[in-house]
Amino acid sequence: MRRNKKIIPLIIIFLIIFNLSQAQVDQEQIYKFNQVIENISNYYVDSVNNAKLIENAIISTLKELDPHSVYFSKEKVEEINRGLIGSFVGVGLTYDIINDTILVLSTVKDGPSEQAGLKPGDRIIKVENEIIAGTSITDDKIKDLLTGEKGTDVTIFINRKKTGKLKKIKITRGDIPVKSIDAAYLTDEGVAYIRLNRFSATTIKEFNKATDTLMTGNTNKLVLDLRNNSGGYLFVSVKLLELFLNKNTVVLSTKGIHQSDKEYKTQKTGKYRNTEIVVLINERSASASEIFSGAIQDWDRGIIIGRRSFGKGLVQKPIYLIDGSMMRLTIAKYYTPSGRNIQKSYKEGVDEYNNEVKDRLINGELMHKDSIKYIDSLKFYTLNNKRMIYGGGGIMPDIYIPVDTLKYPCFFRETIKNGKINEYIHLYVDDNREELYSEYVNFKKFNEYYKVSDKEIYDMATYLYNDDEKKEEYVENLLKNELILLQIKALIANDLWGESEYYEIINTKDEIFLKAVEILRNKKKYSDILLNDIVGDYQD
Repeated sequence: MRRNKKIIPLIIIFLIIFNLSQAQVDQEQIYKFNQVIENISNYYVDSVNNAKLIENAIISTLKELDPHSVYFSKEKVEEINRGLIGSFVGVGLTYDIINDTILVLSTVKDGPSEQAGLKPGDRIIKVENEIIAGTSITDDKIKDLLTGEKGTDVTIFINRKKTGKLKKIKITRGDIPVKSIDAAYLTDEGVAYIRLNRFSATTIKEFNKATDTLMTGNTNKLVLDLRNNSGGYLFVSVKLLELFLNKNTVVLSTKGIHQSDKEYKTQKTGKYRNTEIVVLINERSASASEIFSGAIQDWDRGIIIGRRSFGKGLVQKPIYLIDGSMMRLTIAKYYTPSGRNIQKSYKEGVDEYNNEVKDRLINGELMHKDSIKYIDSLKFYTLNNKRMIYGGGGIMPDIYIPVDTLKYPCFFRETIKNGKINEYIHLYVDDNREELYSEYVNFKKFNEYYKVSDKEIYDMATYLYNDDEKKEEYVENLLKNELILLQIKALIANDLWGESEYYEIINTKDEIFLKAVEILRNKKKYSDILLNDIVGDYQD
């Protein structure tokens, strides 16, 4: 039989992936796998992409292990690493594609685009010699045109409002920071608020910078918002915990049959060990955010508010493969200081596992705490105050706040989801930017005095709907919904100033945030919750 020379490297790849030598693997099974690929290559009716076959085999194999052992292509690895490393090479702008035209929304402060003179509101017409306006441009195409090696130049041609002429701008690509902190501000009540979206390589530096600014003088109360934080580096969650605990405090342990049991302890006494802290979580808080909130809860160090977290108690190791792709392989289970493993079950398969959060809405858990099913065999106790807590299925908050599905009607959620409301806001701000800055010289004035007018609501409805009947219904519902008007105001602030200002507006009506501030302002209530016998059973 003719041997296809392309097959041998594929088998080597398969062995490298699982860190196995031929001595460790049944020789017959290796030969069997080789036979399958070789015969497909030699005899299959159509041409075959061997690399794709191997990639699919890897994906299927990992899927048999657990939901978090996964494979990523080289391109996906680069995308993932941007967020975790905390920077990437680019031009430093945010944009939206509206009517086949790229509208610049903002530029990174002191970044390449700002230094080159690009401004919010500019329309990008050409990149190098390629016209991109009116050509059904895609995000992938924009990425290909604007990204490149650090120090290289890209020339764009923009249409700037009021000039009516094409302006040529040369941008030198450089390092662009990827922030892990979305928002950081001080409330009128003297409570510091920080919203963390991931645990990245730059998180501790960002966090220290934020707290050095906010937590001065008598500020000794912090709301740390980990809602929708899907995790990141384990060591960063440990370093962040180190700021809030005493030296030599156990914050995490890991166990795996091929790994030595390991205990993670704080290496120094925390700068904010006496700060009163409330951590916000929800069903999208996972991994490193659960490590952090689990340790805070286990040591009775602060109060957790929100809804049951995702439930990921497994540790993955990134293993880079020879073509630049990567797999994350689960190598251990992690345990909170009290001994809890909070990993939810994946016995029913990956698809069921991935749908579990959606199922919480169906079974009523997101609206009713009583719908949560506890398992007595997973009962634990906090380490200082001996409050009853549970392992398995995530971190249960000390105070449960349900989802209010009536706040935002379906039609509004749909138009937010499809991006049409954001489109309208971007265009509205672009048309009125100078007037808005002139009337509201800073965010504080805007936040205090700006009101969404009836005309703006009618204009937005006209942009969203051609159907007059539907438009009237939309307007009627919007004008009487205070939360939607607040959302629109926040989106405008986001375009004018940034994400932190967006959350500063939104939080004024956010039940979970307001409960956190209320508790931090009442020292007795804060203490009572931490002394309550059972986590999640505290009643006002």
